[in-house]
Amino acid sequence: MKMSWKREILGIAVLAALVIISIHYYPILPARMPSHFDFQGKVNGWTGKNAFFVMWGAIIILTYLLISFLPFIDPLRKKIEPKFKILLIIRDVMLVVFAVIFIMSINAALGGKTYVNYMGVLLGILLVVLGNYMPKFPQNWFIGIKTPWTISSEIVWKKTHILGGWMFTAAGFLYVVAALLKMSPTISLIVVLLAAFIPVGYSFILYKRLQKPKVPGRSVE
Repeated sequence: MKMSWKREILGIAVLAALVIISIHYYPILPARMPSHFDFQGKVNGWTGKNAFFVMWGAIIILTYLLISFLPFIDPLRKKIEPKFKILLIIRDVMLVVFAVIFIMSINAALGGKTYVNYMGVLLGILLVVLGNYMPKFPQNWFIGIKTPWTISSEIVWKKTHILGGWMFTAAGFLYVVAALLKMSPTISLIVVLLAAFIPVGYSFILYKRLQKPKVPGRSVE
């Protein structure tokens, strides 16, 4: 598992662009920044300017650093190595989505049009991408559906992530539809929570089922 500078061009370019944008717009932004919107485009949450940049800086920089370098110290590094490129694809998609939403938020703070439905579409697309790649996630300690049962059993890990992949993909499509139709964000939140928590419960049930002693003389297919 090696880092390729060519492979890092996109991530580094996104980080550099956001630094330049932040330096340029910081002096002219208002002291109070929008932090949350409903699907009607109305601001329903505010934060201070400094907190806004600290929050987004932490989200974007940590996304880049953690996904890029944690695999090198993961105890399951050997399992990650053949599929490291998949994690980098997820990282880059997350960086681009977060960067676009960050820029949209700055535009809204300056009195520009609030493209909140497009923000929802971007988040939905991110869920679809995660769902598409989730069944291919290698067993590891830092990304994916990490429960005591998925970490303890590679079979449970694989089957849980297949289910999670389908659920995240479906949740992503529903999130996109909800955003385009400007439906209540509560619906989208419920869908995402279900997609996150149902696989967790499934991993527990599957693990317990696999731990049941086999009946002598009966083969298990």
